[in-house]
Amino acid sequence: MINKRKYTMSYKYHIHVTHLRSAIIRVSTSDMDQASALSDMDLNEITETLTELNAVIAGQLDYLDWGTDLFYVSSEATVSRYGNYDKVERIQVPTTGLRNFLIELKNLKQQCKAGGYYKTIVGQAFTEIKANRSQYEKWSNYYYITVNNIEVSLVLLGDDFNLSEGQYVAQLKNDFQ
Repeated sequence: MINKRKYTMSYKYHIHVTHLRSAIIRVSTSDMDQASALSDMDLNEITETLTELNAVIAGQLDYLDWGTDLFYVSSEATVSRYGNYDKVERIQVPTTGLRNFLIELKNLKQQCKAGGYYKTIVGQAFTEIKANRSQYEKWSNYYYITVNNIEVSLVLLGDDFNLSEGQYVAQLKNDFQ
């Protein structure tokens, strides 16, 4: 049975930079546990899925099975069921809620790609962390800060603190989707 509470989702935005300088762009919401796994979808997959979901919602398709390796979704016009990769757990949510989540994810990924916006955010985070490491260190070599409503986590090693913001940002890879 679908939860009757009104779905006015609030989203959290994340950028994580690994020690290899790869950026991972994610969106999450407390309204859908583990939905952040959908962040593994690239922009083309998101766009294609949104087109198909809109067709399901409009009644042009009966259903759509979609998702990622770790997050499986089966959508009908009004209700979607999702669960983990083994397809056993089925949590029901409004299909429009999942569509809205994908729209939010697409918007963030497009924004991050545009003009290197994510590099600006990561650069600001790096500079702030470098100025006051102890305030932002969560675990050894793992730093966490919020910049412009985006939660940024950076894995920084000792030599990284000898870099300028420009040097650090120049090492970031543009491999996120």
